[in-house]
Formats: sequence, structure tokens, C-alpha cells
Amino acid sequence: MVARRRLGWLGPAIVGLGVAVAIAGVWIVVTGRPKAGDVIDTIEVDPRTSIVVRAEDGGDRNFVELHERSPANEDVLLWQALVPPYAGRRGAPGIAWSDKTVSVRVIRDGRAEVFALTRHDAAKLGGFKLAPGKGPVVKQTSEPVTLCDQVRSYELVAGVGWRQLVVIDLATGEGLWKQDLPGDLIEDAGFDNGAVWVRQRGARRAFRVIDGSEVSTGPQSSKSL
Repeated sequence: MVARRRLGWLGPAIVGLGVAVAIAGVWIVVTGRPKAGDVIDTIEVDPRTSIVVRAEDGGDRNFVELHERSPANEDVLLWQALVPPYAGRRGAPGIAWSDKTVSVRVIRDGRAEVFALTRHDAAKLGGFKLAPGKGPVVKQTSEPVTLCDQVRSYELVAGVGWRQLVVIDLATGEGLWKQDLPGDLIEDAGFDNGAVWVRQRGARRAFRVIDGSEVSTGPQSSKSL
């Protein structure tokens, strides 16, 4: 287990001046341009609320939208935000959320990052660089990307020859713990009995969600991503 990093969304070691300027430049509440394109994925938050990820029409960035079903059963767009290229895909979301925060997994300059918005109005909270001591990341085309239990986000980061699990407190943006994993493909991941588990080469390892300590996996669980 790796010791906790007590750094929030705006921690100086995570969000330096350059990152802050970049966030201010690319993460905006959209007022008319650029233009949203096709839907990439829809993530159900609850029976009335969903998060929709769209392509940017004519660009390589993405839009994140919060939708709510009205009492008249109409779809209402609450807000829309423009973010750097999205790291998730249909069936493997790069989105996590709590009652106050929505986080989005992105890839920028070959590196993995998490950006955070307030759930109420998409105001930017800041960002978190993942695996800063590792090399460039690869876009995960078959592996899980982000898991969420509405308290923490569990970010599975992949690069050539390495994998890492990074856990973030959604309320504060603090890095709680991380675990270096073998470089093999992550076949599946999920939650079971207070632990998050990852399966590689058919073998499953599980870590307590509270502190990242490794625990016995026991029988294979059906609670996967």
C-alpha cells in the first residue's frame, strides 16, 4: 500500500499554474460554441438523472452533459461542459460522481488526468494528474477505465509495460491511495465486500477501499464493472 497523498483538487503539487491556465482555457460551460456532436456514451446516475458524453463536432475534445427527467417525463439538459479528449468509451466509462461532484477522465499531452466539476452547475473544481511518475498512457480500448462508488473514483491507468490503480476522494479531490499493478491487460474490475478488485491473466487481486491494503479475494465475484 502507498501512503495517502493529502492533496485536494487544487493541491499545488497536482494543479500547478500551467494546469490551472489550461483548465481555464479548455473547460468551460458552453454558451454556443464549439458544437457538440454524436453521443459517445450515456451513464445512468439514478432513474431521473444521466451523464451524457458527446464528441466535439469537427474537433477532438468532448462534451459532458448532465440530463434530468422532468415530472412531465421530458429530458432536460441542466448543463454542458467542454473537456479535453475523453479517456472512456461506451461500456467502460471514464466518469465518476457523488452528490456534489462529477469527475471526468481525460488524456492530455499523452498523460492521464481527472477533471472535476460541481454537479450543481459544472463550475470547475480543479484537476488531478494520474501516475505522474510513469510514462505516457495508452487509451484503453478493452480495459475498464473508471469505477465509482459515489464516494471515491477508482482510476485504472494503463501504459506500455505498466498499470496503476489510483483512488481519489470525490468530495475533496484528495489522492487516497494507489497500487502499482503488473503491466498485463486488466481483464475486469469491480467491488466486493468493501474491496475493489482487479483481474489480470485470470488472477484477481483485491484492495480495501478505505486504505488500499490487499486482502484475500475469496470466491470470484459477479459484481464487475
